[in-house]
Amino acid sequence: MDFQQAMAWVSEHEAAIKGYISKYRYFSPYEECDYMQEAFEAAMIAAIRSREKNLIFEAVFWKVFRNHISVITPSPNILTHGSNSIPSHVCSEDLTFVAENRANRRQKDPDIEMIFQSVRHHLTEKEQQVLYYALGIGMEGSMSNYEIADLLGCVPSNIRDIHKRAFRRIEQLVKKGIIDPKCFA
Repeated sequence: MDFQQAMAWVSEHEAAIKGYISKYRYFSPYEECDYMQEAFEAAMIAAIRSREKNLIFEAVFWKVFRNHISVITPSPNILTHGSNSIPSHVCSEDLTFVAENRANRRQKDPDIEMIFQSVRHHLTEKEQQVLYYALGIGMEGSMSNYEIADLLGCVPSNIRDIHKRAFRRIEQLVKKGIIDPKCFA
């Protein structure tokens, strides 16, 4: 799909996109047109990624778009996504306390890429590939078993089995003391 087709796809699916962004409007100072601009940008990125990786455009679009939206939408009660900006409707006199509290919680999140790099040499090549995509270490963001299976040319149940094998292997290494999870805290 080229850029013009991607832009046309966004225009054709504008109602669905607006329906999706409606749940973010409560948290956001942004206008609907800002979100639609993000949709057009996500479509251009999706056109490139879907062509390069031979993936379905729609799936790539929604993955990229959701990621973009989660970055620009302030949502202080959700740590997994959203900006750390505090929406004006929840502002109080003690903003420094809220900001420091948020920063402290976010700093405690483990560095997934560092953990992956430190355990990967204990895994098979296929386990490394699956965890790399599942954990979202690359530019693609975290991928579902279906997306990974499509990318690697197998079925989702194989990806699930590889996941389980990799986690069992890591668990055994932790039990044997070869990997110390405390060094990642």
